[in-house]
Amino acid sequence: MTNISVTTPIGATLNAKPHYSHIALARGISIVLVAFGHSALADMHVAAEALGVVRMPFFFLLAGLFFAPPSNLMHYCRKKSIVLLSPYFFVLTAIGIKQWLAGGDLLSYLSGMLYGNGQTIAWTPLWFLPHLFLLYSLAALTLGHAAFRRLQHWQQYLITVVWLIVAGAVLNIMQIHVFATAAGLLHTGLPWGADFAPVSLGYFALGYLLRQQFVQAEFSLIKLIGFTALFCALVYLLNAAVDFNLRLYTPALLLPVIILPGCFMLLQFALLLSQVPLLSKAFTLCGRYSLYILIFHVFLQQVLSRHLGNAALWQQATVLVGSVVLSVAAGWCIRRVVLLRYCFEPLNAGVGVTR
Repeated sequence: MTNISVTTPIGATLNAKPHYSHIALARGISIVLVAFGHSALADMHVAAEALGVVRMPFFFLLAGLFFAPPSNLMHYCRKKSIVLLSPYFFVLTAIGIKQWLAGGDLLSYLSGMLYGNGQTIAWTPLWFLPHLFLLYSLAALTLGHAAFRRLQHWQQYLITVVWLIVAGAVLNIMQIHVFATAAGLLHTGLPWGADFAPVSLGYFALGYLLRQQFVQAEFSLIKLIGFTALFCALVYLLNAAVDFNLRLYTPALLLPVIILPGCFMLLQFALLLSQVPLLSKAFTLCGRYSLYILIFHVFLQQVLSRHLGNAALWQQATVLVGSVVLSVAAGWCIRRVVLLRYCFEPLNAGVGVTR
């Protein structure tokens, strides 16, 4: 069912768009999976290995679902830069000033911040913001190009799948022969994750092409079980592993075949949860505050772990849930302080907040 709603996932602004409740819920699932992947729970449970393979590709795929090729490329890129890079530079600049006052090396810090990889910045999860800006810009250049849009749908699918396979193979080659032997910042990969941007662009493009299949999907228990069984079997039989921050992407040639069933598995899971009002509202809320969960969840997990411990299962679960809840609370507060809203969501700063 379609209605009009205002939500603000990462990279979005407060513009009214067609809203599908299960897609909004799926966005919430994807950001919670990011937080789960950084929690102590992920280090101790086998299921986390499988979810780690699909969580970031699923995030990129969802980002591409409602992509609309822009008519003005420069205006589009400028808008995305404000949305995505403002919180990145604000948070890292604040941390940099604190470290400089404590006697840190400011030049080294600024170099790492501008380079924009998870291993070169003080707040690791923020690597995703400049990479997402790069991804949207590349999508505008490629998916928005007239030559691609003139192709038949099956040709667009074929090009996207071949692109993903080739991009994954090239990323593996670069990891082995370039980054592993490089010195300095280059050892961490290219700036803003440009080396794996072709891979993330491939999953973004799949989302763009699979829009109708995702928005019109209906829950099926058989599909949920089937996609889950197929995905898990492929992950463990083929020893699949994905970590874009660490440039881990294997087996590169087969990963698209492994990840796609995983994405449909998560879609079916979202459709299932959408039938449970309380869980549906909770995950949809997480999707609306995904920027703040991304920024704060690791820090909050560290704070909560120090106070609660993380040896027992209940402690690990409490730390994870607490980090998500407190991140949402932080976002709720930030959106109600005009000055902070200008720092984190400048394009939305003048919009009345009722969420």
